[in-house]
Amino acid sequence: MYDKYNFITGVPHWNEKKCDLDENVTMMNINSCVNGSLDKNDEKFIFPSKYLNNLKLCKLKIGMAPLFPYSVIANENSLQSLDRLKEEDIFGSDLEIIKIMAKKINFTLEMFYIKRDEDNNMVKKNFINYLLNGTLDACAGGLYNIYGNVVAYSGVYDRELVIWIYTVERETRSWQTLLRKTGGLYIFLIFLASYSIIWKLFCQFDGRAVSLNNTILYSFGALVGTTSLLDAMSLKQKILNLSYLILCLHLSSYISTQMYYYLTVENPPQTINTIDELAISDTIPYLVPTKKYFLNNDKYIAFANTSRDCEDFLDCERSVLKNRGATLILDGLLYPFQSSTAVKDESRIMRVDEDVLVLYHEMIMRKDSFMVDKLHNIILRLFEAGICDKLYKEAIGVTIVDKAKIAVKNILSYSYSCSAGCKITWLQLAGSFYLWMIGCGLSICCFIVEILTKKQV
Repeated sequence: MYDKYNFITGVPHWNEKKCDLDENVTMMNINSCVNGSLDKNDEKFIFPSKYLNNLKLCKLKIGMAPLFPYSVIANENSLQSLDRLKEEDIFGSDLEIIKIMAKKINFTLEMFYIKRDEDNNMVKKNFINYLLNGTLDACAGGLYNIYGNVVAYSGVYDRELVIWIYTVERETRSWQTLLRKTGGLYIFLIFLASYSIIWKLFCQFDGRAVSLNNTILYSFGALVGTTSLLDAMSLKQKILNLSYLILCLHLSSYISTQMYYYLTVENPPQTINTIDELAISDTIPYLVPTKKYFLNNDKYIAFANTSRDCEDFLDCERSVLKNRGATLILDGLLYPFQSSTAVKDESRIMRVDEDVLVLYHEMIMRKDSFMVDKLHNIILRLFEAGICDKLYKEAIGVTIVDKAKIAVKNILSYSYSCSAGCKITWLQLAGSFYLWMIGCGLSICCFIVEILTKKQV
């Protein structure tokens, strides 16, 4: 005698004629247990899957909402809600994800346009009724988990950031930048004063009359390479002069290096890392008045109150570029903006490192749909494998993303006007010629004054 137990369960059966589940579920014997041992030890017989893996080319009706780069629809402005869409009319990462689903479980994709023409696309629910009444099976196009429990969700397949962007430019050459780069000259002036005082003390000790003014004048002349030092009469003065001449050589090297650096190298612009830094900077924000108060945060609202108005996002873009301002943007739009506005392969647009808001994208489905668990499982696997992120970047454009990243890297690095053997032009040295002409003019004026003074005497 032996004990035998049968495992019986009902597995859903898909009826391709009705494109629906059969109402009558056939009970099947999936395994047997004899004297404590299973007849079939394979996991698929112990826990058989009840997911439908083959819809036998039945149609699944998907509503597509427009949002770059998830779902970009051709001739969007001429379409009405539930207008039928062809695959060639759409491109974007959501379309590619849906096509993967269709191939995975063998359904025919039928897509419809769902219109979103309101001020805030995130919170309007006008297309939810299409799911509730069975017109659509699912909706995609950069949607969010904000519609309550009346619908089912696919699970997160991508996240998008709301960020501040601002314009940057390299610092132009000016006398102010030259003075900043040669700010270490004060050290040499300290040594000049020290040398003059020590020389004066040595001369007094040796009983040699010397003017402090002449000492400073000759010391300065030697420092800039225009005169010789005063004659050294003792060993201590010779040692002092030798050490000072070495200092003069270092000054000459320092000035030539800084001048070369000033004329051939441009520093990267100052960057802004936090929203607080942006708020206290001189950067003016440009925002659309009807859309800017989407975040209940005191600091954000205070900064938004200082903004200037723009009509729409494109107008905000133009205002930011024209007036060196800042605006809010979805990070999916950042790469195309940086790529299209780059000058000499250097980005004019940078983002603040701190995020304003994080948005998580999910597709929505009919809650009573038999495909909810299966589609959720597919989305989860695609997300974990990094395929969703790959499709997202491909929808933006791989070359656009790369160009934007290169442009940002270039603007954050030092700019060299040449790679080797840099030639400094006469135009770049014009400032020194102007100084020489001014000096000559002042000398001539002094000469004329002396002539007139002697004539009067």
